[in-house]
Amino acid sequence: MLESLAASALGGFCAKVADECADRRLPLPSIIPISLAILYGALIGWLTSYTLLSSLFIALALASLLSGKINHPYHLLGAAVFTLVLVAFPTIAFEPWLFCLFLVSGLLDELELGGMARGPLAFLNSERLWTPLAALLAVLFLGAPLLFLLALVLFDITYRFGGWVVALEYPPKPVRAPARRRKR
Repeated sequence: MLESLAASALGGFCAKVADECADRRLPLPSIIPISLAILYGALIGWLTSYTLLSSLFIALALASLLSGKINHPYHLLGAAVFTLVLVAFPTIAFEPWLFCLFLVSGLLDELELGGMARGPLAFLNSERLWTPLAALLAVLFLGAPLLFLLALVLFDITYRFGGWVVALEYPPKPVRAPARRRKR
């Protein structure tokens, strides 16, 4: 179980740093985001093939694909490695009901479908908490192992930490409002 949690945490961190390199076009040698994309694809593929987490990570990968979040060569590389690992080492456990739950929650997170929501529902959207909530409900009511919730929470925490680390080294450039023209 500890190796699954460590792989999930490292996968989340690598995924976010590779995302930041792609989205912000950071001045890094391309070998860094390429290596990170290969690593997170392999780690998530391993989690999907050799642990009970296949329903979770296949659903989240499909949600990312369907929502158009796989939109850069680094993302495609990570997805390709993930797919190759799945083809080479098929899953040991797949639960269709959990897959459906995580696919719907993943789409809610990725597409921000509840954008019109107010109050707590708006918070779930803005913080992308639909999938962790689904994992909590799966553990409490559907008999899913606690590993689902722990792996997902660790992935999310290290994903956010990866963004924080990149922002420390490469702070986002401030957006300036366009200058107003004076009337003569």
